[in-house]
Amino acid sequence: MSVPALLPPVTTPALDLSFGAGPIDLATRALVVAVVPTPRWGREAEVLAGVRQAAEAGADVVEVPAEPRLLGPAAAADLVPVAARVDTADAARAAANAGAKLLLVPAPQASPVVDDPDAGEWPVAVLVTDAPAGRDAVAAHPDRPVALDVTALSPIDGVAETSLALSVGVRLVRTGD
Repeated sequence: MSVPALLPPVTTPALDLSFGAGPIDLATRALVVAVVPTPRWGREAEVLAGVRQAAEAGADVVEVPAEPRLLGPAAAADLVPVAARVDTADAARAAANAGAKLLLVPAPQASPVVDDPDAGEWPVAVLVTDAPAGRDAVAAHPDRPVALDVTALSPIDGVAETSLALSVGVRLVRTGD
């Protein structure tokens, strides 16, 4: 008697990201992307404190506001690789120039950014909000990592959605916790 599988088999991506010391093989692990929100007073020190806290908590990558005056100092601190959420090729270019090591592009805007002539130089991940969208993004962009945004979900829903998303090939999890 066979037991039916509850989840589809995990899609093993043949992808890696290069940060600091070398490439991270996404076939063997998923990465945690901690989010540092836009600071209340718009000060670089607030962003740097958030980056420091995320690094101490063990985040693999820290997303900071894409504004170059906030992103630049966070990247220069070199505590942990810095990511930025962008939705246009111009924003991607500015964030990369400010020191972002990873660009998170929402799925609906991913194609224009990924298809930009400079995109080959940018480490771009496609950002989705649920596992079905993650499955579709993995199929549409097999050469790019896919990131799941669980910042708006409750902790229980976040764990459930993350588990399902990982099973369909998502390899980064964007979280505020």
